[in-house]
Amino acid sequence: MGMEVRPLPEVEPSTPAPKGSAPEVEQTPSASMSAGSRLLAVLGSWRARLALMSVWGVLLFVAFQPGLLSSDSLDMLAQGRAGRYSDWHSPFFSFVLGKSFALTGSTWPVLALQLLVLSLGPVLLLGRVSGRRGLGALALLVVYCLLPSTWAVGVTLWKDVFNAVMLLGTVVLLTRGRPGWAFACLVFATLTRHNAIVASVLLVPMVVARVPALMKERARPFIAGGILLGILACAPGFVERAMGAQKSWIAGALLVFDVVGVYVREPSAMDGSPLVERWQWTPEQLGGLYDPRSITPLLWGEPARGSISTTQVLEARDALTREWLRVVRTHPGAYLRHRLSTYSASLGLGDSSDSYYRDIGSFHRVIDPNDLGLTLRTHTAVHRALSAMREEFPWVAASGAPWLALTLALAVVGWRRRALDGGLMFCVAASGACYALAYLPVSVSAEYRFYYWTAISAFVASALWLARSSSDSVKAPALGSRS
Repeated sequence: MGMEVRPLPEVEPSTPAPKGSAPEVEQTPSASMSAGSRLLAVLGSWRARLALMSVWGVLLFVAFQPGLLSSDSLDMLAQGRAGRYSDWHSPFFSFVLGKSFALTGSTWPVLALQLLVLSLGPVLLLGRVSGRRGLGALALLVVYCLLPSTWAVGVTLWKDVFNAVMLLGTVVLLTRGRPGWAFACLVFATLTRHNAIVASVLLVPMVVARVPALMKERARPFIAGGILLGILACAPGFVERAMGAQKSWIAGALLVFDVVGVYVREPSAMDGSPLVERWQWTPEQLGGLYDPRSITPLLWGEPARGSISTTQVLEARDALTREWLRVVRTHPGAYLRHRLSTYSASLGLGDSSDSYYRDIGSFHRVIDPNDLGLTLRTHTAVHRALSAMREEFPWVAASGAPWLALTLALAVVGWRRRALDGGLMFCVAASGACYALAYLPVSVSAEYRFYYWTAISAFVASALWLARSSSDSVKAPALGSRS
């Protein structure tokens, strides 16, 4: 937070341009303009972008309402409807799903909210830029619309998607000069996932920088930033206690996954293990249960083959914690190899002949069986066309690796132009990159949805880059300085 940041100027039609500048504005084509010039002027206008994204959002809603739901989604919906929550999932998002169903008998309002922000958010970020930058903005949105890695995940009711939607809303509100509402969105984003604070924390300086009263003294931004970070850190636990969420110790799944990963690479680590004695594991069993791409065989497989349950993990909490500390300390090389292998699989890297990521880890395709009457209208032409497009699209676009690389590159660009926009582009790209990198020590499954904010942040940072106005060079108070 010692970085010098300045508020990003709002891109509004009424924003006056500084003296001596030549702002780009939409002009009414004159009679002397050629038909091609008039067409380019129309395509580069904000109206074309608004029309494109409105049609995109409506088509997705028609094709996929009430939203795709996996077993995790249905579990959260069941908790929300019953009012009994577990900290295995987000009680906040479970509450949102439950209230949506209570009010409408469906989950379509959540899908509508997701698509509304995903559709109009980029339009608002791009503002009314026109000319060449307007055409570039339209091209960016066309790519955004066509990639299934954007829309095929965005229509699924996952906490990963809702997290990205709230973070996108945060950036939009920051550019509109609404720091209070922006911070509220940061809180909502942090409540959706256990590790979501990693993405939220980098946007806190941007919230502080948009409160003029906090910039009048050198110490105020740091104090305010510390308070806001404390709120974000405490919010999930506070909400879980307030909602009476049952403790399930989700961290235990990570610890047992790591321990088994070390055992498989260093069988000697099993000697004297209380877990091996407790669950009667053999090296052969663990070899069949361990898959760096997923913890599922270990926790939700067949007990006859050595699989255990989350209840058993919770019951062995103390022993498991001590064993994890022991194997990491005595076999650090095996632990690092396990972590790198799991993270590589999570990013979608590896043998291109491996169909796991394409078939399981990329897109969710249905509404899982349920007794709530939630089904898709799969017979419609729109649904069939979009589903066919999703299945034919190269799966590499739905992996985390390219988006991580892109956000890192955009963060470098954002850092170099931080004096122009107050650091917003850098903070957005860095938020997406750090969110992806944070899965290195905690990943337990190879799924693209974990990197959804990373992908969305790449588009958001690119939009901020394109939307730079001629007033970017106006000086503004920096964090840590007196105005």
